[in-house]
Amino acid sequence: MNALVPSCRKQPVLDIAGLSPNESVLTVEQNDFEILRIAQDAQAGLSVFFRHLNGAEEGEYGFCIKYPFPADPDSGTNAEQIWLTGIRFRNNRYYGTLADTPVRISYMKKGDTVTFSPDNITDWMFVKNGEIVGGRSIKYLLEQIPKNRRSEGQNMLLQMFE
Repeated sequence: MNALVPSCRKQPVLDIAGLSPNESVLTVEQNDFEILRIAQDAQAGLSVFFRHLNGAEEGEYGFCIKYPFPADPDSGTNAEQIWLTGIRFRNNRYYGTLADTPVRISYMKKGDTVTFSPDNITDWMFVKNGEIVGGRSIKYLLEQIPKNRRSEGQNMLLQMFE
């Protein structure tokens, strides 16, 4: 969550307020019903995301998706959700680049290019005229942090949601 890089087009980079690795990794219970609902809503709205990604207008950038990858067997969890940037479709496959350094996955690192299935996307977002469209899991998780414990970067990020 600490950096969102634009899609294949040459556009500005959205630096998520310089969040440190500790600020960008949040643990969620697997039965958090709001996170599950957000993932369902993200699936229902994928056509909106892909329509904007493929025909980005002026002021739209920072296209990324959140995707679950299998965690290491000894990590204490079965999956880690990681944001992917540089989303593209080539040779009948979807590709993205890991925007973060995985914490519970030793076989991947920030910057790796991976393939993914749209059927497993759990969130998506992009910036439109300075406001975040989508990204509801980020907003929800940041809102769970008490205001007096949020960093300046986290507060700035929350202010970007439409």
